[in-house]
Formats: sequence, structure tokens, C-alpha cells
Amino acid sequence: MKCAALPLLAVVVTAHPLANEDVLEPSVMNEVEHAIARAPTNSPPGAASTPFPTNGLSRTALALRLVSSQRADGRWLSGTNDVTAAARRLLEDLAR
Repeated sequence: MKCAALPLLAVVVTAHPLANEDVLEPSVMNEVEHAIARAPTNSPPGAASTPFPTNGLSRTALALRLVSSQRADGRWLSGTNDVTAAARRLLEDLAR
């Protein structure tokens, strides 16, 4: 009887609820806030449309894509265009 309950207990203990991709985890939120803090505030105004592909991406995936594409100087470039203002706005929206 004890042997039959042991596998069931192992399944119950290791089962985790699925994470919601539209809610930023604290570690991702920390990276977003760090990227916003590193971004310069004197960047040229961004384009009206978003230069980053956002179709079908969850909030978490978009945040990770933006954070990982930030350059060492805190800016984002699309080709030769400085799109820091647009990236910063997106990150600020994601942080809300």
C-alpha cells in the first residue's frame, strides 16, 4: 500500500503550475528595469511604428528580445537608425 502512494506523491510534489507568459516574472522585470535605466534619455524621437517585430510574441518574449538587443551603450539600433526612444517606450509599457 505504501509503495503505490509513493509514485503519486512524487507526481504531486513535482507538478508546477504553468507560467503565464503575459505576466513578467520578477527576474525578467528586473532586467527590463535595468535596460530602461541604462537607456539614454536624450535619444532622437523614434518612428511612429515599432521597428521591432511584435506579432504573436508574449510580453515576456518581447521583453527578453528587447533587453537582449540593447547595445553596450544603452541604445537600440535598427540598421543604422537609432530606435532607442521606441524601444524604451515599449519596455516602459511592458513594465506596467
